[in-house]
Amino acid sequence: MDESFRGRNSVNHNLPKPIAFNCWKHHMGYIKDALISNDLCNFSHLNIHEIIQFIGDSNVDFYYGDLDTISISDQIICRITAEIDLNIDNFTEWVSSKGRDYKEIVLSDGSSWTIRLGQIDNRFIHIHPSRYSKKTLRVKSSTLKTAVAFFFNFGFSTENISVEKINYIRHKIVKLPLFKSNSSLAALSRVVGVFSLD
Repeated sequence: MDESFRGRNSVNHNLPKPIAFNCWKHHMGYIKDALISNDLCNFSHLNIHEIIQFIGDSNVDFYYGDLDTISISDQIICRITAEIDLNIDNFTEWVSSKGRDYKEIVLSDGSSWTIRLGQIDNRFIHIHPSRYSKKTLRVKSSTLKTAVAFFFNFGFSTENISVEKINYIRHKIVKLPLFKSNSSLAALSRVVGVFSLD
């Protein structure tokens, strides 16, 4: 089972070290693959509630491009090691060398990624999609949480969306206020539309 299902840490421990990446919060392909895998077949609403807490409580920059999490990690490590001998001291100096606490790296698909010093000793390269990057959608965390719980319960078909089903998810699983009308579904529909792309 993927380490990020264990309810202990939002970082995916299957990625190459020293990358720290919250795939539940930032990577559509990862979420989609996880939700259709056998790993989640016996999960209860409590487990899903634990998983969606990995998404956090702020705005989210959400990557929907074709690069998988391993490719993203490998490309970032490759770019950094082309400039420095990779260890925590060299990385700390490199990432703050221009008077900021981060750098941005553009990957092979044109998406831009923000690189920061992480808080885990053996995963000290914290990555996430850059704000308003190509192949990235900026959404409220509550919207993404609702979408993930909805997909787990009802699948990825856009025909399944209704205010009644969304409100069931928001009330029983995500613990958020109910939507009052179809107009409230606009932001959620954007996220669902991205997940439905093949």
